[in-house]
Amino acid sequence: MSRFRPQNRDTRADQPIHILDVTPHEIVALKPAGLACELPRDPSADSFLRRLAAQGFTGLRLVHRLDSPTCGLMLVARTAEAAAHYGQEITARNWHKWYVAQVALPASKATHLVGPHKAYLKTEGAGAKVVRSGGKPSFLDVTLVTPVPNVPSESHFLVQLHTGRLHQIRVMLSHRGAPLSGDTRYGGPADRKFYLEHTILAARMYGSEELRVWQAPAHPDRPQWALALTDAVNAQVRVLSASLLEADPTSC
Repeated sequence: MSRFRPQNRDTRADQPIHILDVTPHEIVALKPAGLACELPRDPSADSFLRRLAAQGFTGLRLVHRLDSPTCGLMLVARTAEAAAHYGQEITARNWHKWYVAQVALPASKATHLVGPHKAYLKTEGAGAKVVRSGGKPSFLDVTLVTPVPNVPSESHFLVQLHTGRLHQIRVMLSHRGAPLSGDTRYGGPADRKFYLEHTILAARMYGSEELRVWQAPAHPDRPQWALALTDAVNAQVRVLSASLLEADPTSC
């Protein structure tokens, strides 16, 4: 069973969820590391949805998920109609998603992984694995590799995720010899801190053709980034925002 270091867990049930955006149809918020999205078998237990309910947001519907140790942006539907819309958008691969992952490999040995990656993934118990046949086609791009400041043995990957398979980034990077630090389920060193963050999301809003772009702000679960990574994330947000304006000059 996968184990993560205690500092990756956020067990303070009274800590409010950081809300970035609220409409009558959806909420965009930051999920802390170490917090389950929901716990249907025990709705009273601490979870992302439970904390949102404590903040007055009830009747929510998850349209996507993040692994418990993963932090970052989550869009949650507030109505059945919005949930159906976002489900269709995800199926059509209309969402734009970028993640930052901390990998147990120095940047000098990881730069060759920049580029597109494809694998076939198959669910196996509570995890997943790469298979030669019989799995679901899974796609991601590693767009940048930078050193982790003050940790020369590790690097940060900026990853564009095109499909949303179970543990996809973790499995595919491990298969290419770059497991995430602390990710013992997929071969990462146990004495390191796990860090995977959903840091950019662009989605077409329910009830309109507006493409909204969200960027995760700095938060306690995020380690220090190299300046090149910060610049690359900011640049990607600008590119997405520019495409929004081209599609609809009246949008803001």
